[in-house]
Amino acid sequence: MVGNILTNPKLLQEEEKLYYRSCYCGLCRALRDKHKNISRLTLNYDMTFLIILLNEVYKEKNTEVEFRCAIHPLKKRTYLKGEFIDYVADMNVLLSYYNLIDDWKDEKNVIAGSYATLLKKEFTKVCSEYPKKAEVIKRNLDELNKIEEKNILNPDLPAKCSGNFFGEVFSPYEDEYSQKLKDFGSSLGRFVYIEDACIDLNSDIKHKRYNPLIMSSKLEFDDMLNLLLSDCIESYKKLNISNKIIENVLYSGIWTKYEIHKKKGEKNK
Repeated sequence: MVGNILTNPKLLQEEEKLYYRSCYCGLCRALRDKHKNISRLTLNYDMTFLIILLNEVYKEKNTEVEFRCAIHPLKKRTYLKGEFIDYVADMNVLLSYYNLIDDWKDEKNVIAGSYATLLKKEFTKVCSEYPKKAEVIKRNLDELNKIEEKNILNPDLPAKCSGNFFGEVFSPYEDEYSQKLKDFGSSLGRFVYIEDACIDLNSDIKHKRYNPLIMSSKLEFDDMLNLLLSDCIESYKKLNISNKIIENVLYSGIWTKYEIHKKKGEKNK
């Protein structure tokens, strides 16, 4: 369930693109500094979205640092340092480890299994620092695995598990913002799970993998996703913030992979 929470860069202003990239680079640096270079392979745009969200909710003032990136050495870039970037780096390791283990169990993906082994020490460190979050995530992933093993074709049940651990990750503190952030994360987690299921349906059928939408009509997918996303947008509005990058993701970017999938299906027809 990684890689769905994307921006549509065509609709972003240059200043917004630079801020987004600075957050992404900041997460990359935080992963390196907190969890060694090996953790940087887990870097993804989903967690960059969470940084921007938390910065906006808590009005975080990040520190800007100029640097030269080894991948893009010709021009200096800027990365951001801050409290929520460090927090998201920890959550990134936590979720990535479980995602790798899931790939190993489902597909016997040797690369994923080997990388999970290399990441386990950093994963254990994060679990020690955030025992409650680690427990909530593990409990819901275990429940999700049970649903898959029993082949329960009620999409609401696995989507709820996904929503539960997204909600926990989206709330760094127990404070006045906590419940609203959990609600937003939960609704986004449900959407992402079902969107993934829509995209993966043909492949899952071919490889005899679990998918809760096997008995559902593809004609219903658009309406199903729109309904889930409307819940997500309502939860976002209750945060009483306004951020063009977040809104770019919710109204456009989050559809990117699904729209590409639909176009491929139409082309194959």
